[in-house]
Amino acid sequence: MKKQLSIMMEWIRPGGIALTYFFAQYFGTDAISRFHILGPAVVILMSATVSFESLILGEAGSEKIGYKPNRGYQVQSALNNLATAVAALLVLLLGWGLYADATIVTVMLLFFSFSAVNHAATAIREHNMKLVNLMRPIMALLLLGVLLPPMISALTQ
Repeated sequence: MKKQLSIMMEWIRPGGIALTYFFAQYFGTDAISRFHILGPAVVILMSATVSFESLILGEAGSEKIGYKPNRGYQVQSALNNLATAVAALLVLLLGWGLYADATIVTVMLLFFSFSAVNHAATAIREHNMKLVNLMRPIMALLLLGVLLPPMISALTQ
């Protein structure tokens, strides 16, 4: 069951991002309001699902990526992602403004970019050729492509 749920996460994330992008375009009235919907919501989706996968699904998530399970590190990393998701929820619900939106998105993008470099390095150094591991750098680039243009547009409006 945990293994299937972990695999489902790989589909929930991009599907959720596409849905969030649609809602931001539909309900947003300008670049700032669209980014206020898109940015924090994507951070919540990404960071919360990564945290859930690490905290609840544990070894199934590690196995899927091709990593050896290390619960101590996995829990610590999960709690960091959970903190990011909670902070994004506060930013979204309390309307802390454009710069808070941009800050929480930047933090998440930096985390996933650094993580993508780590995944690429393990593919090269340790020959970890699991599909999910190889897709992480590509997905990080797509995430940058989805979030950076609306963020820049909102910040320059």
